[in-house]
This record gives sequence, C-alpha cells and structure tokens, in this order.
Amino acid sequence: MATNDDEDISPADLQVPVQFANYDDLTEADMVIRLEEWKQKACHVLIGLSERVRLQQDGLDSSEHARVIYTVAAFYGDGPWVLAASREAAKGMFSLLKVDHRVLSEHIKPVFRANPHPSLNVETGRKLPQDAGGPMGFLDYLEGQVWKSYPAIANVISWCLLQTDQGAIDKLWHLFIPPIMTFLDDHVAKYKLQGVRLAAQLLDVAPPDLLRRTGIDILLRNSFKTALTFLHNPETPQLIRATVRAYLRLTALTTANGSEARFEHLSSLLGDSIMGNVWVHAARDPDSLQASVEVLPEIIGFLGIGTSRYLKGLIPQLVYTITPSAENGAQVIYKLSSLTALGAVMDACAPRIRRWKSVILDGLLRCWVELAEQGPKETGA
Repeated sequence: MATNDDEDISPADLQVPVQFANYDDLTEADMVIRLEEWKQKACHVLIGLSERVRLQQDGLDSSEHARVIYTVAAFYGDGPWVLAASREAAKGMFSLLKVDHRVLSEHIKPVFRANPHPSLNVETGRKLPQDAGGPMGFLDYLEGQVWKSYPAIANVISWCLLQTDQGAIDKLWHLFIPPIMTFLDDHVAKYKLQGVRLAAQLLDVAPPDLLRRTGIDILLRNSFKTALTFLHNPETPQLIRATVRAYLRLTALTTANGSEARFEHLSSLLGDSIMGNVWVHAARDPDSLQASVEVLPEIIGFLGIGTSRYLKGLIPQLVYTITPSAENGAQVIYKLSSLTALGAVMDACAPRIRRWKSVILDGLLRCWVELAEQGPKETGA
C-alpha cells in the first residue's frame, strides 16, 4: 500500500481485491476488517494519485494514461469498495484526464478473452448465425469465468459508455458488446442486473440501425426476457424494474410506432413475462409483484388500447391487491402502485372498461371503507 510519499503512489495500489466480488456473503470477521482497512487506504491513495495527475497530467505517456483511467473508473460508480470520498476524488480526477478508448482494448478486452460469448463474433460485435460450440456452447462458456475476479470492471465499462456518443459507438462496438452480453447472460442474478444496466446505457448511444444490422437487438431482447425469469433472488425486484425499462427502450428504438412487430414484442413482455411468469411463479414474493406492478403503466403507455386483450388477467389482479381481505396482506405502497396501474389500464382501455365497472367499483369502495375506518393515523395519510 502506498505511503504518504507521492512517489510511491501507483494505480497498482488501487486494484480492487477479488474478495469484494462476494462481499455480502463474507462471514469471516478478519477478512471484513481487512477489506474495510483497504477501502480507507485506497481512498488515501486515490486522493494522492489525483494530486499527482494534476501536477503531471501532460507528462503521462499513453499507456499510463489509459491505466490511470482504468484504475480510477472503478471508483466512479457504486460498489462495496467505494467510499463517498473515493468517488469524489475519482470525479475530480476525470476532469483532468482525456477520454482514452485504449481502456477498452488494452484493459477490458483481455479480461473477457478467456470466456468468449458463444452467440457473438467477439472481433466484430455481431450476432453469429448459430451459437459456437453447439448445444454445449453455453455450458463451456460458463466455465472458469476469469472476469469475475475483477469486481469493479462493470464500473469501468459504465464510465466508458458515459464518455461515448453515437459518433464513436460504431467503431467501439466490438469492444463494448462482448463484455455487456457476458454480464447480461450470466447465470447469477447480481451479474445479470449489472448487465441489464450496462445494456440500458448502451441503448442511450446505440443507433437503431446498428442494433439491427449487427443482430444485437435480437440477442438483447432474448436476454431481457430471460432476465425476467430470474425470480426468488434478492436482486429480483431491481432486475424486473431495470429489465422492463430496458426492454421498452429497445422496442422503441428498433420498431415503428403502431407496427405489428412492436405490438408483438410488447404483448410478449406483458402477457408472457409479467403475467405469465412473474405473477405465476413469484405469487408469494410481494416485493417482486410490486416491482412488476410499478412498471405496468410504462408498458401500458406503449401498448395503448392493445392492453385490452389482457383485461381478464390485469383487472382481477390489480383489484384484488386493493381489496381488503384476510388473505390480502399487501402493503400500502403496493396498493398505491396497483391503483396507479389500474388507472393506467382504465385510461388506455376506456372503450372496453364498461363491462368491468362493477368489479372495479367494488374493489375501490371496499378499499375506501377500510381506509375510512382506519383513519388517517393508521393509514399514514
């Protein structure tokens, strides 16, 4: 670890220990203490490095410049190795450093080289006509995942995406797509969530034509649908919210408004993934159900009157949540989300709501009576 002497300060001192990859599962008190000490020391080193870069920024050679960015970007986002002071030091340092995409080619690409994604041509970032390795390709791909020894690497990719615009993304496509798809198609929910978030950033700068031309729109859509089957994990509620929003963004980019393709993709999201999967297989997980209901208005906003084909499933579920009963233990925030979603359904499907008015009114009035009987103190009003 570095000392107070600026000459001893090096990016190598800031390499995030691999133990942070499973920080939440650590049970050894000694290891937790050592990692906490490392965080404090790393913050000191980062502040010292910031001063060194400020004094020598014009004297950094190209290789060192990229290495410094790679190191500092690990502290730009979130993670159990990041202190607030570390993040602020990282932000301050980036005002002194120029964007250098050798970070991707010299530091990111080698980490993922040992696990090439079977659905990708990793040199071009294009979808392969068929998966490499045949039916067992994905099993082989999950062996020896070297990239998981670099717990901060998603932060670095995220920073690189933030510095990239539509004018540059085409040239860097082959460097971004393999790591993003590797995260997105991992079998562990926390990595899949990181992949969804990185994919959402990619969609902010990816032109629709590039997504379609490379076939990545197909891979992303399939991966998003798979992500919505990862239930019963601590990350599931976050995964549902992030995935649905990324799926909607992808659909808006790659399909025309009012087209059959858009309707089919949105119908698949609502009918198959939310109602047919989350509501069926996570029926006893209120946090996951609430997350799925929270994003319903966004789906309905895209689907419009097409939502009417799902009224038989939507209205009973949403009304049940707000209706008082011994079996209904829904929290107030879940009920509010259901009311918001119910309002979105009614607005979008106004011509078809008349036949459901008695069901809806019954649930609303029962809810109103319960709230009136409890009074403002008990309901938090």
